Amino acid sequence: MNNNPILNSPYEEPLWHYATNEQGELDYELPIKGRRIFAPDINVIPSKQGKQKGVFEINDVAANYNTHIINLIRKEVGNWRKHVYPQTTRVTKELLNFWFNNPERHAIKKLFFAQQEAIETAIWLNEIAARSNAGQNVLNQLKSAYKGVSSDASQQLPRIAFKMATGTGKTVVMASLIIYHFFNRQEYRQDVRFADYFLVVAPGITIKGRLGVLFVDKSKHKNQRTDYYAMRDLVPRNLESQLANLNAKLIITNYHAFEQRTLQGNKQSPFDNKIIGHDEKGKVIKQVAKEDFNQTVKRVLGSPGGVC
Repeated sequence: MNNNPILNSPYEEPLWHYATNEQGELDYELPIKGRRIFAPDINVIPSKQGKQKGVFEINDVAANYNTHIINLIRKEVGNWRKHVYPQTTRVTKELLNFWFNNPERHAIKKLFFAQQEAIETAIWLNEIAARSNAGQNVLNQLKSAYKGVSSDASQQLPRIAFKMATGTGKTVVMASLIIYHFFNRQEYRQDVRFADYFLVVAPGITIKGRLGVLFVDKSKHKNQRTDYYAMRDLVPRNLESQLANLNAKLIITNYHAFEQRTLQGNKQSPFDNKIIGHDEKGKVIKQVAKEDFNQTVKRVLGSPGGVC
């Protein structure tokens, strides 16, 4: 086994991969030039075993997976990147070049390629995909998936997720996409492709606390600020003055906050707390009035500029 199994820089698109068999096992004795194709039915498993017994290598059958949405998007986004992000808004191009084509960006603030590709993909889907046949094919595949969420058309909302490994910097991606939408909406007020408000729902109190770096730290000079916009140098100098308004557009909460609460006091009806039966163990069951969905949303989100 190679004593140094690392083939690629984390800051650049992968140029090599280890030969991968149909069981997903890696052959550390056989580096293959090029990025490994995405194959949904093969889970890559790092293995300490010796040379593979089989001769199968996943990229040998790349043609079988070229039409998978992941590989389609990687190809289209890669070409778009190569041509330096054409057909975007002026603000979008400024941000992308500041993040990824900026020779002055300090090495410790350079984003990982995993972060770059996630950000580029989100922007490509939002601004660019509809402009080409390949992009429209991707969007149509996504729309088909929405229909699988619910038979109710009102519940078929766009849902796009980014799967990133632990340690690859998901919060930086969130910060970048927030200011991508925020600055574009400030410039193009009527362009509904860009969000006006941002809701971040955390899986627990600890994570919610960590996500506080998405709020702009207004208490200190930029060099001392603890938000990611300053710490990771995500905002071009000419846009810094607009950043102060971001906090009013951002809500970070825990998903438990969306659980319907029991109504108290004058919000109850005369029938609340009346005995309506007993459970299997004989325990008394009382009628309890809980918030409806609109009440829950208003309690959690309030009404910041009509976000509710």
